[in-house]
Amino acid sequence: MTVEHADCVVLGGGPAGSTFAAIARKYAPDAKIVLLEKCRFPRWHIGESTIPAANGVLEDLGVYQTMLASDFVKKMGVTFIWGKDRTPWTADYLTLKTISRAGGDASIIEVTGQDFEKLLGPGQTQRTPYSAFNVERSRFDQLLLDNARSLGADVREGTRALGAQRLEKSSQHVITWEDDAGNSGSITADFVLDATGLSHLLTKGERVYDENLNNFAVYGYLQGAEWKVTFSGSPDRSTVFIAAIEHGWIWYFPLGRDLMTVGVVTNRHHFADKLAGVDLETFFWKSLRSCPEVAGLIQNATLRDDILPKGARVGACQDWSSWAKETVGDGWAAAGDAAMFVDPILSTGVTLALQTGHRAAYTWLTQRARPDLPAASLWRAYSDYLRGEYGAFLTLARYFYGNNKAAPSWWWTAQQLVNASGRLRLEDRQAFTMATAGFFPVPRALGAGAEVVVPLIQGITGAADGLEAIYRDTGVPAPEDLSHETYSLVAPFRLDLRTEPGLERGLSGRLEVYHDLVTETPQMSHRLAATPARIDPALAPVVAAMPECSDVAGLLARARALLPTRDPAALRGAVLGIVRVAAMKGFIKLEGPRAAAVSAPLEAVACA
Repeated sequence: MTVEHADCVVLGGGPAGSTFAAIARKYAPDAKIVLLEKCRFPRWHIGESTIPAANGVLEDLGVYQTMLASDFVKKMGVTFIWGKDRTPWTADYLTLKTISRAGGDASIIEVTGQDFEKLLGPGQTQRTPYSAFNVERSRFDQLLLDNARSLGADVREGTRALGAQRLEKSSQHVITWEDDAGNSGSITADFVLDATGLSHLLTKGERVYDENLNNFAVYGYLQGAEWKVTFSGSPDRSTVFIAAIEHGWIWYFPLGRDLMTVGVVTNRHHFADKLAGVDLETFFWKSLRSCPEVAGLIQNATLRDDILPKGARVGACQDWSSWAKETVGDGWAAAGDAAMFVDPILSTGVTLALQTGHRAAYTWLTQRARPDLPAASLWRAYSDYLRGEYGAFLTLARYFYGNNKAAPSWWWTAQQLVNASGRLRLEDRQAFTMATAGFFPVPRALGAGAEVVVPLIQGITGAADGLEAIYRDTGVPAPEDLSHETYSLVAPFRLDLRTEPGLERGLSGRLEVYHDLVTETPQMSHRLAATPARIDPALAPVVAAMPECSDVAGLLARARALLPTRDPAALRGAVLGIVRVAAMKGFIKLEGPRAAAVSAPLEAVACA
């Protein structure tokens, strides 16, 4: 039995694990990174579309140009049949005019006449193209795994991790393994990344399942099917096509010139109650032919039997949105589906795996480079990042289901009812400009994925104007106008570490670390990705005092008592800034000025 030591052991060689291993080795070439993957690649996997937010990660991995030069179908957006009628609309990435910022050659984007110059803000640029990829996962995952290997990761295919046991009084873990040749051994690792997908080795049994998004998918691969969308007659550019049908929705998009991935998604209870005993292939074809936008495209199509495992013509899986109760621990973290799986309606799975593997690697690298920072706080910041990104997409998925009026079936009605807690009740499009809405459509709200959300929201609401006012019209008064405001607490929050990649600021291989307001409230997790602020950690006592006060004037008085040595004018500005940030994030609700407070001197107003 082999006994070894490694700086890090990565469990799983999918996009999350291979991204972590590659980035860790790229920026820490002296580190011993061992990746254990139970399968031998290439192997089939579902989830075959990225969104543009992945491009920055692919660039850092060094594979983006390879992807562009490959025959992977370039994804130009998502075309939906969704809403009050069956008129299609497109969240369009690339039938877009690219223009240059005056005085520079950086590209920015204009979406259907909407100038994103103002959305980007002063001094910011968009460096990566607004396209994505439809990928055969067998080839894509092989590319990523080989990239990690080429960067020096010790990649071991056909090797299954049997368990991970933390050493007593240590953050180290002992990983036991066996391979398909009968060999076995153990590795003592200083750090372990769980990228085992829905097997979630380290979080097994500690997972929350979303009953509202408990769906069932039946899928297959067609040859002889016509493309739904091409761009400029090019057979290598298309959109993902999503169409609502009576009891669910279908995806339909090309992976190659004569290879279409197609799936039918329905609620698990509908499948179990109404379709018990129905042949999966019969259900698959019947569902496709029930969709008028697809039926004519598949007249000459046949199912392939050489892509799915064991020669199957159709496959099935339960798309049950779920997340780990804990995504980090002493000496370990989870990434990709092992951390959380979101409903596939927005094609986020592969991208989130790439992003979380990338962020986990950067967190690990930052921990190595910054021993002055508490490791637990760094990894808690990673966990907050996960909750923010996944929470935003999860809430958006719920909103999507809650707003499909196209199909009058009992399932869609049920979806609208059970997802009420995840829906936004927005009276008009101006609500979208308010940062207190959390993720709609503040550019930071879905991280680098804002380019998807803004046109998507335009498609749902018809809001084509005014989105450029996001940075300037937050719905929250300026700091100098807040001193007489009263407020109520919406969700408890704290001042804690936050982290962001800093590639554009020259921070290759490590994160920018700062302090910001963070909440643990699950219903508010989607707001964590919005409106980042950098707050002096010395102001932590003021943040802690905010729930004890009900008016800003009282908080200002409390702040002077808590921090008497601070310059009064600077302290006042800092406190008003914190109040504004808390309101923009939605952690507090501004109630308006208190009549007595308007005329009273600030010193006379105390915390409630």
